[in-house]
Amino acid sequence: MKRILLSSILFLCASVAQAGLDITVYSGLTTVESPVLSSDGRPKGSNQLIFLSPVNFPQRFRGLESGKVYQFKSSFDFRAGSYSGYNIWRNELAKLAGYQPSVTFRNKEVELRYDETVWNLNHGPFWELIDFSDAEGVIGPDVCRKVYQDFVQYRDQAAQVPDAYFSESYGHWMKAFEMCADNGAIVFH
Repeated sequence: MKRILLSSILFLCASVAQAGLDITVYSGLTTVESPVLSSDGRPKGSNQLIFLSPVNFPQRFRGLESGKVYQFKSSFDFRAGSYSGYNIWRNELAKLAGYQPSVTFRNKEVELRYDETVWNLNHGPFWELIDFSDAEGVIGPDVCRKVYQDFVQYRDQAAQVPDAYFSESYGHWMKAFEMCADNGAIVFH
């Protein structure tokens, strides 16, 4: 019994340790007019995506059509971090962009949340990324073109941030939005 319990605990810990936000970026999307699908509904063609969907943010999906099969020219994958790590990074991005902080009390400590300020707005630098899911969703090319310009505009300021994790993540996200701006999609999973 102890061996089974220990195995279950180790499996659970390994699963939790792997939990986080993964990103796949596609560029050069074109609609496949007559896709050949397998018996489980997946496209058989090479470099084809199955049915992108706007999930809970349809305004971020602009430039794509739900329920279509797409062919892509190139793709890029990266791990945005654990869910909490991504949220810390997203808060730092909001701070970099100059948003004012809101004051939150967590565990009897004061915490400055720049991202919470963004959540109450409907525009601004990186707004479309900061006010977006931290788990799943799709951002389309129309939004990516705008956010890529935000990354370009703040690139020099981001290079001054001493945190290596922030800088590396900024580079991955900038590449993602640049690729997506070429008629692509960023898929959160």
